[in-house]
Amino acid sequence: MKRLILAAFLVIFIAALGCDSPNGNGVVQLDGPILESMDADGNLEFNGAVINTGNNPVKSVYVVIVLKDQDGNVIEANSVSIFNEDPNALLYPSERAFFSMSVNSDPNRVFSKEVEVYYEDSADNQPSS
Repeated sequence: MKRLILAAFLVIFIAALGCDSPNGNGVVQLDGPILESMDADGNLEFNGAVINTGNNPVKSVYVVIVLKDQDGNVIEANSVSIFNEDPNALLYPSERAFFSMSVNSDPNRVFSKEVEVYYEDSADNQPSS
């Protein structure tokens, strides 16, 4: 089971390597807190929003959540695109987008979470007004 979780985490990490991150001077950031709840099946749900604080549109925006146990071991890593996999979608300056994701981990085992936002700079310019 640990190998499967590690493999999933590595796939998400490798996919995100080509993208920018909010660490340092990133322009796509969480906009407020991430709300945690449980669905009818007992799965954890995370709901939140991101905002483009930069001056240019961005594309391929993903939110990654890594859940850890009390010893700091990764329990689960999951990601969601704010664009539902639309490769042409852009997040424009000052625009917000909402996300929601469910995870299968036992909520009683989750001690902490790490959240990252990954995105790619868009070569496209905003349309003129």
